[in-house]
Amino acid sequence: MILLISTLIINLAGCKVTLKAGIINNEDKIETNENEQVEIVKEKLDALCSKLIDADEENINKALKEFQENTLKDVENVYFAKEDSKKLYIYPNLGLPEDYDPTKRPWYEKAKEDEYYINEYIDSVKNNNMLTVSKALYKDKVFVGVVGLDLIIKK
Repeated sequence: MILLISTLIINLAGCKVTLKAGIINNEDKIETNENEQVEIVKEKLDALCSKLIDADEENINKALKEFQENTLKDVENVYFAKEDSKKLYIYPNLGLPEDYDPTKRPWYEKAKEDEYYINEYIDSVKNNNMLTVSKALYKDKVFVGVVGLDLIIKK
């Protein structure tokens, strides 16, 4: 198993965000352009969605843990918020307040509107440059919730 370090450039409203995402791969190093790298991140998020769609609570937590530890390098958090229960599953657990409503957060609302949401910000606790990528999750054309991740951006 080798680690492929790739650079991902996303153009958001005229500003360029550079993301170094390490993708764990069992093959030799593969060179990709920026569009292919964006597609890789989306594919990884889609694969996670397929694991979460019918999962019970135990398997949701298991899938999030496996994704965070084995799929992309520099993932700070990975999470799934359900529309019906407003419950947030997050790995690693951040100990959020019990009244935290993920459905009111921009990463949730924007992904619900546009399928994907991408936003760069600075983590107020660790002062890291971060990139949130979230995706709306549907089952049989019915909105279920949003899956997202926060990546540390290496500049």
